[in-house]
Amino acid sequence: MATESDFDFRHDLTADGQPLCARMICATLDLIANKWAVPIILSLARAKGEPLRFSELSRAIPLITQKELTKQLRALETAGLVGRRVHAAVPPKVEYWLTDLGRSLRPVLDELGKWAAQNGPRLRAPRAREAAE
Repeated sequence: MATESDFDFRHDLTADGQPLCARMICATLDLIANKWAVPIILSLARAKGEPLRFSELSRAIPLITQKELTKQLRALETAGLVGRRVHAAVPPKVEYWLTDLGRSLRPVLDELGKWAAQNGPRLRAPRAREAAE
């Protein structure tokens, strides 16, 4: 039977010598590995530090509902990846931007994107074979 310590790889090191902990990786993936978190982060990253209004984000990600966008923005804000500012105006003006912590994810997402482009077809191939069987 696997124990929690079996998933703690801090005795292993990454290629650049940093501690590797599967639990921390899983916690990070739980936050960003959903249908909308990465598109939101990338949309905010494209703004190059300029805040985006809720409506601008909504237009940048046309298939997301307002309810889901609100939910995801709140989760990313709670995690410290996204900043939020409400301006007292009618109608209310709410702006979002990536925090320093959020911006630090960009190189990670870029590398993940490169890896997916190179290996995505190989990942899909076994699934297609399984579906055909």
